[in-house]
Amino acid sequence: VKVMGAIIGLELRSLWLQGVGENNPDNLPHLGLDCWSPNINIARDPRWGRIMETPGEDPYLSGQFGVAYTTGLQNSSIDPRYLQAVVTIKHWDAYSMEAADGVTRFNFDANISAYDFANTYSPAFKTAVIDGHAKGIMCAYNAVNGYPSCASPFLNYTLRQTWGFDGYVTSDTGAVGFIYTQHHFVETAEEASAVAITSGTDIDSGEVYLNALNNALEQGLVSTEDIDKALFHSLKLRFELGLFDPIDDQPFWHVPPSVVNTEETQYANLIMTQQSMVLLKNDNGILPFPKGQNIAIIGPHGNATSALVGNYLGQICPGAIDDFSCIISPFAAIQAENTKQGGTTVYEKGCDINSTDTSGFEAAITAAKSADLVLLFLGIDTTVEAEYLDRISLALPGVQDQLAAEIAALGKKYAVVLLNGGAVSIDQIAISAPAILEAFYPGFQGGVAIANTIFGDYNPGGKMPYTVYPSDYVNQIKMTDMNMTATPGRTYKYYTGTPLFPFGYGLSYTTFSISWSNNSLPSSLSNLNQENITYTVSIKNTGNVRGGDVLQAYFKPSNDPKIIKQLFGFERVDLNPGNVEQVQFTLTAATLAVGDEKGNMMSYTGAHQIIFTNGVDLTLSTILYVTG
Repeated sequence: VKVMGAIIGLELRSLWLQGVGENNPDNLPHLGLDCWSPNINIARDPRWGRIMETPGEDPYLSGQFGVAYTTGLQNSSIDPRYLQAVVTIKHWDAYSMEAADGVTRFNFDANISAYDFANTYSPAFKTAVIDGHAKGIMCAYNAVNGYPSCASPFLNYTLRQTWGFDGYVTSDTGAVGFIYTQHHFVETAEEASAVAITSGTDIDSGEVYLNALNNALEQGLVSTEDIDKALFHSLKLRFELGLFDPIDDQPFWHVPPSVVNTEETQYANLIMTQQSMVLLKNDNGILPFPKGQNIAIIGPHGNATSALVGNYLGQICPGAIDDFSCIISPFAAIQAENTKQGGTTVYEKGCDINSTDTSGFEAAITAAKSADLVLLFLGIDTTVEAEYLDRISLALPGVQDQLAAEIAALGKKYAVVLLNGGAVSIDQIAISAPAILEAFYPGFQGGVAIANTIFGDYNPGGKMPYTVYPSDYVNQIKMTDMNMTATPGRTYKYYTGTPLFPFGYGLSYTTFSISWSNNSLPSSLSNLNQENITYTVSIKNTGNVRGGDVLQAYFKPSNDPKIIKQLFGFERVDLNPGNVEQVQFTLTAATLAVGDEKGNMMSYTGAHQIIFTNGVDLTLSTILYVTG
């Protein structure tokens, strides 16, 4: 993620120097040096249409993502004196729905307990600000506990005074206006501009400040000092970017066009995409498929191009903003590799993503019958989930389940490949399909990454960033219920049911073992000083091929029975067969802190369970006593 951020930051500098604008129907101006990313909101409900933008459901994971992206994009060894670019962490806070239960994101007031705010909704932002030194924050459309996010005292009190945030805050587009038109928190545009700027919203992405802030000043609703403070927060970043200093000795003023879309960055893109592949099921080692076979690719995503790249796109291909012809589809990538070994590859769509039309079934079944191996590409796309569009059902839309059942009935060797952002509840497919590969929306290199994984040129080692619930989950809890512990619970930390696939789960084409490396395990930790302890876990590749796995570190707190377990560390390792690596996890009493009912972070004394696992079949556990 840090590498990704660094690539984006450097390319942004180059494009900015070139005066390049987005090829966008809205005729946007040239690019600036602040990015409205990353989105580190928690994927608390699988119906949310923007889960594809987020790191997942865990606050620790999302915080580490925020830190890595921020440090990669903002900081560069090219010139440590200046910022390379500026992140805008979003959306502060608790944004995780578009429209449900009679409300929209524009007027929703999220009722959040102090417990949930401390344990779920704020930690990722806190980590990105304190550890990552993020210089930008975007306040959200929704309100939290009666205060519109862009008019919340939390902006000044929590972000600046408590966490030491020293960057700028922008509203989401139109959010300042919604303070009075949607939330009815105040009555006029002048009052909205005043309450937003005094609460800490420095920039209005909209027209309220432009049209009403001067009137608010004349009416005495806001002072010149308030406006100056907002200007200082924003203008200061331009100095930190080096925009007002002599440019001759500034490398950032001399970034050439040639840094954009290099062979090195394309390769980095492919590696990251491959690492995101998650093997959910592989009965009898059916994957990887051998090359040189007769392969039938079936399903609405088999020849996907635009669906691979999800949402929020710049121009990708040379033609136009809506040209995706340069993207290699899964079918094209698989066909290219299979043909090299004398195999044949055919494609039949079978059905569309969200349609009841089964007229394509016959051709799909015929192709599958004639094949040695079948790949079934299913899922959803941005016509089903997107900004402005939450899902009602978690199941595959249209007749995809029916198509899958008919392919399964043929008795052929087959595997399912899923393309989606939010989790898809494949209740029956999870049982009947012998192999399942989760590809998410894998991006520009997605087709090649899928082909490499299917054929074993890459060994998958990714893990699920969220819980995959059964389809009935949507009937058990309202989307607008922000309570993380309400029955049956949200995310792996609180969900008491049986998931189809749990958070942190993911298989490999090889096998691993783990064991303690410490001669004697730490047994106690003082809560009264900065003492730290280290656990060392050995992980060995016990299989026959090179592969990667992710060691995950969890704790179960001594005094919070609601938390099933909580992530506090993870480390990816890649090993050749027979090789061993020692992985260290260091923690302090603060690592084990959880929020109490008042939102205070507490490192409770007593026995904490410490758990190390690969998320599948390997687990080590010990008890750590925290003393007062």
